[in-house]
Amino acid sequence: MSGRSRKAERAAAEKKRRKERAFRDDSGRVHLALHRDPASGREGVSLKKPLYTESWQNDVATGAANTVLGVLEHEPTIERVVELARRAMASTSRLVEGLLARAGEGGAVACKAGCAHCCYQVVAVTAAEAFAIFDHLQRSRSAAELELLRAHVADVHQRTHGLPSSERFSPEFPCAFLEGGSCSIYEVRPLACRGANSLDASECETRLRDPAARAEFLERGHAGRCYLEPLRAFRAVSAGMQLGVSELYRLDMRALDLVAAMHVLFEGGASVASAWMAGQQPFQRALRAGQ
Repeated sequence: MSGRSRKAERAAAEKKRRKERAFRDDSGRVHLALHRDPASGREGVSLKKPLYTESWQNDVATGAANTVLGVLEHEPTIERVVELARRAMASTSRLVEGLLARAGEGGAVACKAGCAHCCYQVVAVTAAEAFAIFDHLQRSRSAAELELLRAHVADVHQRTHGLPSSERFSPEFPCAFLEGGSCSIYEVRPLACRGANSLDASECETRLRDPAARAEFLERGHAGRCYLEPLRAFRAVSAGMQLGVSELYRLDMRALDLVAAMHVLFEGGASVASAWMAGQQPFQRALRAGQ
């Protein structure tokens, strides 16, 4: 059998498996419909029902889901998953930049280099994002630097694991990747971080540093003065990526605690990626509360 025939056979088998194993959520729902363009023969996905009230968010989510199909194709690999996450990160940043450019003076963002008041809380990531961050660290840091970071992540994990989000929001628990007041993984920072854009830096600082203001914030659950459109954009990108990976490829894309997920990767290395790609759940102990 020729190489081309074997590839076609594997592609057909994978398509059949995807159709048979379509992921359903806890309510038994499937959110994506897989279809083929009769003219071009290309596969694509669409939302069975809108996820959001605003049509542009549904368009973004659909686009992200189709990117999943285009990048992972019929033979997903961990390298393609990393590429997918990087594309989602870049797409989110472009969307946010465009939204901020149209905001005008009334939507002037207060965030700037060295402003890290939002880097003291639980950050949710998907497995795809965690793999992309870990890949970046392996490529950009020496063995000695990685060992120091591994120990640091383990220490932060030990001090924070099991704490509720309300306790994690504290000046005592900076992000494990916050170095000298700046994000040390800015190039591959999570989607959630890209969507956060404050309109008042002093409010952010007071909310974090002043115990009374922090307690009031936690009690009311009010997000403060922030630009909402970037948050909506990141959520739509993330939703499309999560649905595409989980429904089309049956891979676990539940929300993870960034620190806990990176601790799992530092401790397990390549075996974590192999287990995840095989449809297992190696990040089980890194799941966000309620998952």
